[in-house]
Amino acid sequence: MSRFSYLFLFFCSTFLVFTSCKDSKEYSVDSSFTKYLLRFESEGASRGHKFDPQSTGLIIEFGNLSNNEAGLTHFEKPIRIQIDKTYWDDISKSAGADLMMEDLIFHELGHGLLKRDHLNTILKNGDWKSIMCGGEKVNNRSWNINYRGIRRSYYIDELFNESTPVPSFASLLLPVDTTGYNSLNVSFNFDTPAQSGWTIVDSLNYKISLDNGRLRFESKVSEVYLVFVKIPNPLTIQTDFTYELTLNYPVGDNTNQYGLIFGSVGAASSGTNDQIEFFTINNNKNMYTGNRTWYSYFTELTETSVFPNGNNKLKVVKIGQMLYYFINNVYCYSSEIVTDSTLNEFGFLVPSHGVVWVDNLKISKKGSTNITSKSKQNIQMEFRIQKSNQFDLNKIKNQ
Repeated sequence: MSRFSYLFLFFCSTFLVFTSCKDSKEYSVDSSFTKYLLRFESEGASRGHKFDPQSTGLIIEFGNLSNNEAGLTHFEKPIRIQIDKTYWDDISKSAGADLMMEDLIFHELGHGLLKRDHLNTILKNGDWKSIMCGGEKVNNRSWNINYRGIRRSYYIDELFNESTPVPSFASLLLPVDTTGYNSLNVSFNFDTPAQSGWTIVDSLNYKISLDNGRLRFESKVSEVYLVFVKIPNPLTIQTDFTYELTLNYPVGDNTNQYGLIFGSVGAASSGTNDQIEFFTINNNKNMYTGNRTWYSYFTELTETSVFPNGNNKLKVVKIGQMLYYFINNVYCYSSEIVTDSTLNEFGFLVPSHGVVWVDNLKISKKGSTNITSKSKQNIQMEFRIQKSNQFDLNKIKNQ
C-alpha cells in the first residue's frame, strides 16, 4: 500500500474529515417510518414542495433518547432523525397511534427537510398554532396537540406554509345553535335521598351523602372514581345531546382533574378498551379533553372561566360529530367525538382521595319532550361506581 493510501486512511479516521468520507447521500429509513415519510412527500407535493430523499439522502432510525425526547433531528449530511423506541412502542398500543406517529415524524421532517425551528405560538382558543411546537416549555404546558379531524388538515397546511390563515376552529365565537334541547329529559338535583340516584352509603372505599341539596362523593382510595348513570331505552342517546352538571372540588392538589365522563364505561380498570370521552378541569384553571382509548388527553388549555376551588358548571353539547365545551356558561372549545358507542353512560370523575360535590345533573336530547316525575320513577336507570387508573398518567414527549 502506498504512502498516499496510508495518509488517506488516517485522515478518514479522524473527526475533522469524517463527513468527507461518509456517504452524504445515504438513504436509510427504518420500515416503521416509511409510510409516514411517503405521506410527508405526498402532502408536500400537493402544496408545491418536492422532495427526493431517496436520491438526496436521509436517515430515520430508532434510538434511546433521553431528556423526555420523542424525536431528535441531527443536521448532518445526510439529515439523520432519531425516534425514541420506547415511546414509539408505547403509543403504538393505543387508539390514535397512527396520527400520533404521523405527527411525530412530520414534526422531525419539518426540522430536517423544511428547516423549520420550534414554534410555540398559541391560537385564540388555546390550541398550539403548529405541530412544530416543542423545545422550551411555555408556562410548563404539555406538548399534547389535538392532531385530528379538521385540525389535521390545518396543521399540515401550516407545516408547509407558516403563513397559513388562522383556522375557523380557533374562534371563541360559538359556531352553532345549541338551543332546542329539553333540559328536563333526565335530571337530578339531589335535594332528597329519593332524588339522589346513587345509594347513600359509607363504604370501605368511598362515602356518598347529601349535603345542602348536593351529592357529596368522598373517595378513600388512590385510584380515580368514575361515578355514572346508565340510561336505558327509550332514553339511549345516539344522536345530538347536551350533558351538564355543577362540580365543586374545594380541597386537594390543584393539578388533580375532575369533570364529566360520557360514552361506554365498560370495565374501566385501565381504560384502554373503554370508549370514555372526558371533559375535565383542575384548580390551576386548566382544561382537558380526550378519550380513554388514546395514549393521553388531546390537549391542555388554560381557561380563565374556571373558578378554582369553587362551583364550576361544565356542559358539553354534541351536534353531529362535534362536541362543544362550556365552563360556567362560557364557550371554550370544540372537537370531534371519538366514541361510536351508544353514548348511554354519563357521569363524573372524582380524583384520588378527593371529595367532590355534585349538583344539577342534566342530560338532554335534541327536540325531546318533558318526562314527568312519575315517568322518571318508572324508568329503571342503573347507577354505577367504578375505580379506574388515572386519566393523565401519559403526556406527549418533547419533539
